[in-house]
Amino acid sequence: MFNIEYIRNHKDEYLINIKKRSLNINLDSILKLHDEKLEIQKNFDDIQKRRNDIADKIKTDLSSKDKLSRQGKDLKIKSLKIQEELQIKSDLLYRKLLELPNLISDDMPEGIDESGNIEVKKVGRMPKFDFKILDHIDLGIRNDLIDIDKSAKVSGSRFYYLKNDLVLLQFALFNFVLSKLISKGFTPIIPPELVKERALFGTGYFPLEEDQIYKLESKNIEDKNNLYLIGTSEVPLISYHQDEILDEKDLPIKYIGISHCFRSEVGSWGKDVKGIKRVHQFEKIEMVVFSNEDDSYSIQEELLSIEEEILNDLNLPYHVLNMCTGDVSMQTYKKYDVEVYVPSVNEYVEVMSNTNTIDYQSRRLNIRYKDKENGKIKFVHTLNATGITNTRPLIAIMENFQTKDGRIKVPDVLVSFMGNKEFIGENI
Repeated sequence: MFNIEYIRNHKDEYLINIKKRSLNINLDSILKLHDEKLEIQKNFDDIQKRRNDIADKIKTDLSSKDKLSRQGKDLKIKSLKIQEELQIKSDLLYRKLLELPNLISDDMPEGIDESGNIEVKKVGRMPKFDFKILDHIDLGIRNDLIDIDKSAKVSGSRFYYLKNDLVLLQFALFNFVLSKLISKGFTPIIPPELVKERALFGTGYFPLEEDQIYKLESKNIEDKNNLYLIGTSEVPLISYHQDEILDEKDLPIKYIGISHCFRSEVGSWGKDVKGIKRVHQFEKIEMVVFSNEDDSYSIQEELLSIEEEILNDLNLPYHVLNMCTGDVSMQTYKKYDVEVYVPSVNEYVEVMSNTNTIDYQSRRLNIRYKDKENGKIKFVHTLNATGITNTRPLIAIMENFQTKDGRIKVPDVLVSFMGNKEFIGENI
């Protein structure tokens, strides 16, 4: 929930924020709605005070008991009616506030779409081949690693079977990243992959990204709650501390979530349907951090350095983008994307993201901490960043490390995780 008092006190600043995001939001109507709610609340409180005064008077003025009782009953009827009005107004204001975006950092580029993203750095050499290269689909078919045809029969488009050594390569990749992140102080968690609505509203994915999420109807659920398949373990991990007050001495708290992820890809239907680049189901290791209000900015840079370290260890060429106002979600304060080079399309493809949401999610989920200096209760800052996923990094490894005879060289850092196997497809 965005802080309505902040908006009231910094209206001009927040209007600039909305304009930079190219959003059409009537801020005055929201502030008016808040004023109306406050007026109704005042009326309700006044009536409650009068009812309490009457109740106290009845105790000492028995001669007027009947008259006072009638007045009390009349006020009770009025209070119930006003309480109903207050609830309606509060619910409407709540829904409006849920649609408000986060603030944006001063160094976020302004743009209307991905064309406004700015390259921060480019690292690694693009491979040069002296033979006609294959894309990941042809490499997968040649070496019996991917089956798209049968997954289409079983599940439809944007699904896949990974097979044989590619399965082993995925687990090698995940074990390598998992080991690295644990050594850096992250606690591994396997979270639930079905969550209630509050987790999605709280992390900012609802209401505006609801069409991206798969829903299980309440009639099929044991406790009759609607449940939703997660698109990232960020959702259950951030929600893990909902309604808690953390101790600042325990911050930062660093988790890594290992989960399946499910996305409907509404808006991308018909795009990137070939292969495993854009799919409905994938696996991911996600970094999540809870910090105090001062350290989240430097922690975001630390998370980026970890992401770069992983790609450097894999010897994959990549670049880093500072994402613009028109290509980030509502909860984003600042975001980096990291993209790896894919030879078959001669372009960089996103494999990692890195987002600081400051206190946007913690306000919605009521996650706070006690300041160690003055004891004040403040909202934590939350960050999330990709450790690794299975699909696009596998594409990048397959294509960048392919050999003339159609095999795939295992990146040196993964060989020990592959039982010292150096090539995939060598026995095909």
